[in-house]
Amino acid sequence: KRTNTGSSNGTKKIHSLGTKLLSSSDPNRADQFFAWLIDPVKPSDFAKEYFEKKHLLIQRAGKKGQGEGDHAKPGDDQDAKERADAEDEDDRHYYSGFYGSSDIKAILENEDLKITYGQDIDITKFAGGKRKTLNKEGQAEPEHVWRKFENGCSVRVLRPQEYSDNVCGMLSLMDEYWGRVSGANAYLTPANTQGFAPHYDDVDVYILQLEGRKRWRLYPARGPDDVLPLYSSQDLDPKELPEPMLDTVLSPGDLLYAPRGTIHQAVALPGGPASLHLTISSGQRWTFSDYMALLLPRAVDLAAESDAAFRASLPRNFQDYMGVIHVDKTKLAKKRVAFRDLIFGLAKKLITEDYFALDGAADQMARDFIHGRVPPLLPKAVRKRLAEAKRNNDDGRDSSAGQESAGQLTETMHIALVAKGCARLVMEGEAAMLYFSTTNSKVFKGEEEQSLPFADHCAPALEQILDAYPRFVRIGDLEQLEKEEQLVVANVLFQAGLVVAKHG
Repeated sequence: KRTNTGSSNGTKKIHSLGTKLLSSSDPNRADQFFAWLIDPVKPSDFAKEYFEKKHLLIQRAGKKGQGEGDHAKPGDDQDAKERADAEDEDDRHYYSGFYGSSDIKAILENEDLKITYGQDIDITKFAGGKRKTLNKEGQAEPEHVWRKFENGCSVRVLRPQEYSDNVCGMLSLMDEYWGRVSGANAYLTPANTQGFAPHYDDVDVYILQLEGRKRWRLYPARGPDDVLPLYSSQDLDPKELPEPMLDTVLSPGDLLYAPRGTIHQAVALPGGPASLHLTISSGQRWTFSDYMALLLPRAVDLAAESDAAFRASLPRNFQDYMGVIHVDKTKLAKKRVAFRDLIFGLAKKLITEDYFALDGAADQMARDFIHGRVPPLLPKAVRKRLAEAKRNNDDGRDSSAGQESAGQLTETMHIALVAKGCARLVMEGEAAMLYFSTTNSKVFKGEEEQSLPFADHCAPALEQILDAYPRFVRIGDLEQLEKEEQLVVANVLFQAGLVVAKHG
C-alpha cells in the first residue's frame, strides 16, 4: 500500500507497486492489487461501508499541503512544502503505466489489428440532450476518428484489454480478487465536451482518471427499481434527474467507485487537455437472482424424482379459474385460494426437504466464471518453466531423447498449479471435469469453453493439486490413484499447461 514517506522518490516506488504486481508470484497478489487500487481506503472498510451501498471518491492529486500557505508562519520549513508539492505531482501518476492516449493512437495506426467500429471502438457525442453514435461501417480509419475527435466527439475503446497486456493484467487480478468477471472500457473526451447521456449501468464501476480532468455528477436512485438493477438503463433525460449527490472533478491519479445502478454523467473540463479515463467494471449478472435461477429448476427436478406429489397431475380444468383473466372473479376465489395453497405447500417442501442443490448451482456459476474471465496472470517463474517444458517437448519430438527430455514426468517429480483459481473441478455424472481458463481469450467468451475429462475416482488427486496452490505436490503422492494413474493425471495436466514441474 502507498504510505506518506515524505519523499517523492519513495512514493514513486510505492506507486509502481501496481504495475509490479502484474508479474508478481505472490499468492496474495490480487489482495495487494485491490488494496493498492483503492488506497488509502482499506479493502475491509470498502466492503463494509461502500460496496453496493454508496460511491467512493479518492482524490490523490493536489490534495497534500492544500491550504498550508494560509497557516504558514515565518521560518516554516520550505523544504516540507516542496516535498508535498513533489508528492502531489507524483500522485498524478498513480495509475500511469497501465494505459494512455498513446495506446489508442497505436492500435488505430496498426492496420494488422483491423480495429472495427462498434466492436472495438465507438465515436460518440452528447449534445442538445441527445447522444449520437457517429460510427462508420467496417474498419476504423485513423483520419476519420481524429477528425471527429477534433470536432468534439468522444472516442470509446471497447475491451482495451484485447490489445493491452497491462489492462488485461488489471482485469485478471480483479477477477482473481472478486471471483467474478471484470471488464474495461477507455474513454477519450475532448475538452469541454460530453460523450454520453446520463445513465446507469448493470455493473459496479471503478473509474481511473489517467489524463486531463473531468467533472462527474452522480445522482440518487429515482426509486427502488433503480437500486442494484440487473440491466443497464436507456439514456436518461437530464431535465428529469434529481439533484446530484456528488458533483466533483477527477484529476489524473483519482478514482471514483460507483455501485451498480448509480446514475452518472461526465463532461471534460474546458481550457485543458483531453480527458482519458479507464473504467473497470465488475459483477454483471452475478447476483442471488442469477444463482437462484439455476438453483430452483434443479430443485424442482430433484423433488419430482423422489416425491410423487410433484408428479401428480394438475386439477382438472384448473385453467378455468387460474390466469390473469380470472383474478377479479369473486365466484372463483375459493378454488383460487385452494390452488395457491397447494402450490405454496409444494414450494415449502422444496425448502424443508432439502431439494436445493446449493453446490451444484455454485459449480455452474463457477464454471461460467472460468469461461468468461480473462486468462490468469502467470508469474515470470511459471512462464519460464512452461517455456522450458515446451522446448524440451519439442526437442523430444525431433530426437530419440528419453522420457524426461521429451517432457514426460516421473513419479519422483513435483507439480504445482500455474495460477491461483485457474481451474475448477466439477463432478458431472461419472466424470470429474476440470474446467480451466489458462487458454481463454482476452475477449469475453471469445474462445470455446476448455475442459479436461477424468474418471470420477481421480477427483481426490485433482482436488489435492488445486488445494495445494502455490505449493508443489509429489506425483507419487497423489491420492487414491495407482502409480500408472498418477503419471497419467500429472502428464495430462502438464501437457495442457495447467501445472509446472520440478525435480524433488
